[in-house]
Amino acid sequence: MSLPGRLLDLAPARLFVHRSGQGAPLVLLHGFLVSHWYFRPVIAPLAERFEVIALDLPGHGESDNPPPDRFGYDFPAMADLVVAALDALGVGKVRLYGHSMGGGIALTLAARHPDRVERLLLEDPAVYPLPISLEGRLALLPGIGPFLFKNVYRRSDLRKHLRNAYRDPTLGTEELIDYFWERFNRAGARAAYYATLKYLGSLADNTGDPGRITAPTLIAWGEEDRIIPLAHGKRLARQIPGARLEVIPACGHSPHEERPDELLRVALPFLLGEDGAGPQVVGPSA
Repeated sequence: MSLPGRLLDLAPARLFVHRSGQGAPLVLLHGFLVSHWYFRPVIAPLAERFEVIALDLPGHGESDNPPPDRFGYDFPAMADLVVAALDALGVGKVRLYGHSMGGGIALTLAARHPDRVERLLLEDPAVYPLPISLEGRLALLPGIGPFLFKNVYRRSDLRKHLRNAYRDPTLGTEELIDYFWERFNRAGARAAYYATLKYLGSLADNTGDPGRITAPTLIAWGEEDRIIPLAHGKRLARQIPGARLEVIPACGHSPHEERPDELLRVALPFLLGEDGAGPQVVGPSA
């Protein structure tokens, strides 16, 4: 169960790519433990205006799970592999849209490869050191942590993580959890996820070097995000030159799933270049 697509044969991993629509290329990068699949609420509307290119990052979704000794599972390695995928597809400059972990990767790509990014949309991105739950801290402990994550992590743990992303936890349906749980248990997937988790648990204050971003940037943030607080969005808007922050009210960590119409209302004019200029904060009181 995934959207139509194909595997790109890259080193060191084959990457799944879904393409739909026509127009300027718009690349979608997903968050931790998920895949292109959760962008479904916005892919069809976006494909009416753009050629949507939704990738599954290494260790996720339908893509390969290269061993951590062959792939770094950090933002620079992920960003460079996305550029390699675009090269293989014959795609040059793009509009780039990343959510959560994918937002941190998108920011890193835009800083490292400014010539490839025309506009940058960051949705609740992982950029600064993250608040980590007790379970997360246990999983990051040397020795016992990898054992727990690779051998004891259960479907109920994945359900808890996914549902915490929503203001309304019923959006984390059993069908959605089954989809991601099946991929979590593919050969090599737990090792890949754990390597990614270790990196996410060690994010620095200047991850991705936001001060180097030159592309026009819109930051969209769920007002009630329990995974990455809105304070991170306000801080990031001050660091990226000319960036604008849009706050999506009554929404958790995943606006494109919880309030897709509201996200598209602010994102489409920006992605189309029809937005006003100048940094500002829009939405509930900053």
